[in-house]
Amino acid sequence: MSASHPIAQDMRKLNALLRDKVSPHLKAAADKDLRLLNIACGQCDEAETLVNFARAQTSGDVKLIGADIRIREILQARENHAHLPAEFLLEDATKLSKHKELGENFDMVLLRHQNFWHGPELWKRIFEEGLTKVGEDGLLVITSYFDKEHQLALDALQNLGAELVLTHHNEDSRKLLTPGKFVDKHLAVLRRRR
Repeated sequence: MSASHPIAQDMRKLNALLRDKVSPHLKAAADKDLRLLNIACGQCDEAETLVNFARAQTSGDVKLIGADIRIREILQARENHAHLPAEFLLEDATKLSKHKELGENFDMVLLRHQNFWHGPELWKRIFEEGLTKVGEDGLLVITSYFDKEHQLALDALQNLGAELVLTHHNEDSRKLLTPGKFVDKHLAVLRRRR
């Protein structure tokens, strides 16, 4: 993919968001292994960006686990990212707690481009499952396409026991064809309420 490709540009912008907005809140010892969980990852265009971000946080090992219910996307992720310390699982995000091998205590759980208003009850269950996977000092990170949807997602997460660390409106997000829709228009960092 060329550097001028829209997804490549989106990844540079996502990397800057992770570095500037998430990194200051990620409690990672310099040599601690880092575990990342990407829920509803699709073909996980952001896999390399996430792994590189994590490697910049630690000299320890990095492991990315992506989970999605769509087999075609998971197979594509496995093929595209076989060179990374990553595993891609065919998994229903509303039932992550039943997947014992997945483990818990992730340093960061990501839900990129959550679609809260396309099924609020479904997304509440996904958010709840994501929160159970966040470690004691871990972070839950979401990005959103739309303003209103972002606020709805934040409200739902806080009602489920998440504490908002920060929310950021990304002025550098790429506009999509749907009115009001932008790639990673908002980013929020949350943690489990203590």
